[in-house]
Amino acid sequence: MVRGQCAAWDVYVRLTSGLLPLLTGNRIDDEAVNPALGGVVSRILRYAPLWGEHGRMLVAAMRSAVHLYRTGDHRDLADLLRVVADRLYVLSAGGGLTRRTDDRAAP
Repeated sequence: MVRGQCAAWDVYVRLTSGLLPLLTGNRIDDEAVNPALGGVVSRILRYAPLWGEHGRMLVAAMRSAVHLYRTGDHRDLADLLRVVADRLYVLSAGGGLTRRTDDRAAP
């Protein structure tokens, strides 16, 4: 598994097993959501260069996620994070990542 795939899986697991479950209840615990969202955002910012164009899209999505959280729009935040999780899953499986051998010109 290449580094970008491992990084995508790391963020995917934190998002789907940590942050998203906090946003699915009737009552949102901001003391739990805030650091969980911060952890996901910081990892995406850190790993984004490994994902090329997908990384830039995920960074933009995290900016929107922070805005949605700050305005209290938890339903749209959860929807956005599910889409981000789907993209991370695809990246973790190798979809959309360019391998170094693919960048070389054919002999």
